[in-house]
Amino acid sequence: MHKPLHFALLIASLYCSSATHAAPFTISAQPLDSALTTFARQAGIQILFNPEETRGLSAPALDGDFSSAEGLQKLLSGSGLQASPSGNGSYIVQRSSVPQLPPKTLPALVVSADRETSYKPEKITVASKLPLSPRDIPYSVSVLSRSQMDDQNMVTLWDAMTQMTGTQAISNTADHGQYHARGGAMNVQYDGTPSGYPLSGYQQFDLAMYERIEVQRGPAGVLQGSGAFSGTVNLVRKAPKADFGGHVQATLGSWDNTRLEADVTGPLSADGRIRGRVVAAGNDKDSFVNRNHNEKWLGYGIVEADLLPSTTLRLSLAAQESRTRVGYGGLPTYTDGRLIDLPRSFSPDPDWNRYTWKHQEVVGELEHRFAAGWRAKFRASNRETSSFFKDGYLTTGIDPLTMTGNYTRRKADWDYTARDVDVNVGGPFELFGRSHQLLLGMNYSAYLAQGKTVSSLHVASLRVNNVRFNDPPEVPDFNEAYRTGSKNRTVQRGVYGQVQLKLLDPLTLVLGGRYSDYDNESRTVAPDPAPTAWVRGAREKHVFTPSAGLVFDASRNVSLYASYADIFVPQTAKQADGSVLEPRVGKQYEIGAKGEFFDRKLLATVAVFQIKDTNRSFADPANPGFFLPLGEVESKGWELEVAGSPLRNWDISAGYTRLETEQTKTATAASVGAPISYWYPRHQLKLWSNYRFTSQPLQGFNLGLGVTGMSNIASGLSTPTVKAREQRGYALVNAVLGYRINQTYALSLSVNNLFDRRYFTRVQGLNTYMTYGEPRNWLLNLKAVF
Repeated sequence: MHKPLHFALLIASLYCSSATHAAPFTISAQPLDSALTTFARQAGIQILFNPEETRGLSAPALDGDFSSAEGLQKLLSGSGLQASPSGNGSYIVQRSSVPQLPPKTLPALVVSADRETSYKPEKITVASKLPLSPRDIPYSVSVLSRSQMDDQNMVTLWDAMTQMTGTQAISNTADHGQYHARGGAMNVQYDGTPSGYPLSGYQQFDLAMYERIEVQRGPAGVLQGSGAFSGTVNLVRKAPKADFGGHVQATLGSWDNTRLEADVTGPLSADGRIRGRVVAAGNDKDSFVNRNHNEKWLGYGIVEADLLPSTTLRLSLAAQESRTRVGYGGLPTYTDGRLIDLPRSFSPDPDWNRYTWKHQEVVGELEHRFAAGWRAKFRASNRETSSFFKDGYLTTGIDPLTMTGNYTRRKADWDYTARDVDVNVGGPFELFGRSHQLLLGMNYSAYLAQGKTVSSLHVASLRVNNVRFNDPPEVPDFNEAYRTGSKNRTVQRGVYGQVQLKLLDPLTLVLGGRYSDYDNESRTVAPDPAPTAWVRGAREKHVFTPSAGLVFDASRNVSLYASYADIFVPQTAKQADGSVLEPRVGKQYEIGAKGEFFDRKLLATVAVFQIKDTNRSFADPANPGFFLPLGEVESKGWELEVAGSPLRNWDISAGYTRLETEQTKTATAASVGAPISYWYPRHQLKLWSNYRFTSQPLQGFNLGLGVTGMSNIASGLSTPTVKAREQRGYALVNAVLGYRINQTYALSLSVNNLFDRRYFTRVQGLNTYMTYGEPRNWLLNLKAVF
């Protein structure tokens, strides 16, 4: 006789799927009980099973579109267990030899659950094209979920990167920024595909079109190719859903900030084989800076069609336009480096300054799912961006005696085209009685930047000297024709592979490698008076980029890992013998631990890392005009991160980073030991906590509270004549109070910089980029979900 069942109840979604409707699943090979938990969460169903019967059993990987019954059958294959429907979308898992128990014999256990909102990532793709659990990845990875973006009312990449562990957002202008980690600017991927389109210094799409943001800190050369050693940001787009749903929301905030957003998804055919999603968003806002105004709109649409039960085609189109009047690039200082006592609203920019960005992106994907969990995926994208600016800006500091400075005027019109292709195949395989994973792929990216400009470099009269420092300054508008044009083209291609070998039950070896080719060329074009042919720049052939890692499952909840990874950057400088310098190579060594606690609802990570960027060029003292590959910098430190739900209805995301950078080998002895940049703080803290009340008298309310802080940053070292600009350590407090009116409507009030801390987001030169962060501001958001 079967002993009495002590059932566990898993519920993971407010909306339940039917037993016959196919839905996408991505579940890696893992213990059966955790696989059932993940399946229930992804399917939105109830599963009842006896933990004693699943103990010690494993489930195969599940990747593809399945009905609930089909998915459960595959997970339970070979286990001696079967799943039987018990009504209301629930399933009972028990031994196949045991007759199904009628529902009335189940223990009287009632559990309710809200829609999945945890900040803990279940699967990550930034470190592998295959969805993996964070504990299976021997590198530092973080995920910003859609839930957290919504909870904190994030709408731009700047909003997101200021909250990500280990990353630093540095101001450029009012509509874009720079994003750094571990001592350098970061690389970018779109849905796992590396792109030539830069992350920093260029505007990105509104966050309304993204489902999540993944970050891998440190080199990611195997999947990225050439790039910085600091890390990679992977922006993952929203996909269509099988059931109809969506939301509309309206936002009103400080400085006449208004925003409308809509997101609708669902089936486009009666049988559900064709699904679609449309996202639209529009912003119109002023700024805390005088005369600064921005208008931006986004449109995004995607269609997904099952050509066959195992083959899916996805096509998407995105467009965005942003127009900024009197763009803000920061404040100047006195010519001796001292700060000028100015209100945060002061703008040294002329009234006629204009900045415009236009983006269009077309993406096509074809995915085929083979038997035994294998799948192949092809993705191709074409992104076209145009950027126009016309402005006047200070080229000097302000003379403290005359209170005047010198301006230059300029305009430019640039077009950027990024074409990216990635094809890969991967899945599990059996060897020596164990299950392993293999990924093979190749990708291609071509990036073309072409533009025309005019500035004081071409027309001396565009300089305006001795302008009285004022808001607005008396700098006249101009109408000069473009005087020069240029094109720059970079093409990169590579083949890559990654394998996860299960050496022992608790020990996994992760190996990766890539061969890359890199070509860059440039030329001048009309209206330049002397157009040129293409001139070759950096070029590299068959550069090999390796990675290796070990993951040891020390217990059911804790994994230890160690890894090595590198990445390369081509160079153009030549040595005295005429040869081009070998590429710079960023090498990282990292050890850490990852643990899942509170019934695996909270993920905690600690990591220690050391990076050396070698082969950096510096001038050859014996051969003027030539260079030596002897430069080296070091970046090292440690990080701590937690994300998830330690208690029911409580979500937290927290991270601390300790970072030290140092120039270890340079051309001048005086700079040895100096930081890579004084921009990088030694300490960073990111904390966000959100609690949802489910009992009286506060039922329906949620309270969010967050702190972001960092230690000192500076523009450099002070000299006897010029004082370095410095921002001392600071902390900002943000808060959200929300109320769910009913199942449809929710209202929230966000207050950022609650205590109105005065701080700079960037400190740099004498003439500009002393950029204040936003003063205290509020956002009122009304959202309707259907």
